[in-house]
Amino acid sequence: MGIFDRLLGGHHGGGHHGDPRGYGGGYGSGGPPAGGGGGSGGVACPNCKVLNALGARFCQQCGTSLVPSACTQCGTTLQAGAKFCAQCGKAAT
Repeated sequence: MGIFDRLLGGHHGGGHHGDPRGYGGGYGSGGPPAGGGGGSGGVACPNCKVLNALGARFCQQCGTSLVPSACTQCGTTLQAGAKFCAQCGKAAT
């Protein structure tokens, strides 16, 4: 097995061994994440980078708001954690 196979899951990540859904159960199998759900996983905190549940309003680790806000000058939606507006450059408050 080559180095790329080992890095990318190789033998353990193909979803073979009789599982018709393709969830081989091995590391890097591409199946649903541990804990179920099977979606995109969640939202990364802009402050501490912890993965939070979809729809969470605050980070479960550090308490940072995960809800986008609007620029007070031009009204453009700001991503959570943004320091400046991408449209007009005004500092986020």
